[in-house]
Amino acid sequence: MENNIENTLITGGLLGLIIVPFLVINHLSKRTKISLAMTERLAGLASRSNCQLSRSEQFGARAIGLDENAGTILFIDPYKNKDLIIDLAEITACKLLKKMDINAVGSIVLQLINKNGALVYTMPFYRRFIDDENCLPVIIKSAEKWRGLILNLVSSQRKPSGIKLFRGFTPQTSFSRPVTQ
Repeated sequence: MENNIENTLITGGLLGLIIVPFLVINHLSKRTKISLAMTERLAGLASRSNCQLSRSEQFGARAIGLDENAGTILFIDPYKNKDLIIDLAEITACKLLKKMDINAVGSIVLQLINKNGALVYTMPFYRRFIDDENCLPVIIKSAEKWRGLILNLVSSQRKPSGIKLFRGFTPQTSFSRPVTQ
């Protein structure tokens, strides 16, 4: 009887040592295939919209790219079957919204707002029960980084060209005292 239990444990252990590596390799190859597919999809979207991506990033099954020269953002969300091409000329603000579900993060979304204050685009970076919670800290940093990039581009587009900004003194400041006689 004891030999049967020992034999079963040894057989189970050996099968585990053989099967587990195959499962891990299979999981990693699926991730790689998804990553390559998203990279190709983002590159295809960029070429169709005449964009040269200066920055791009993939998180989960989503991808985002930026053409800094054209001021265009490309965003792919396969869960919503959406490919967004966003012209930053119409955007004046970018907010990072983090919604909580009881004790956990429910979603992380970048919201792009136009000059009228209306919400124009939402780009979900994370949604609970759809995305992997283990990647949440990386996704939060990524969303904050992209918010900063978008805000920098939007604010640089708003500065009127040809006007120099002065710090401390205004152009009307006089440095000499009027002569009184």
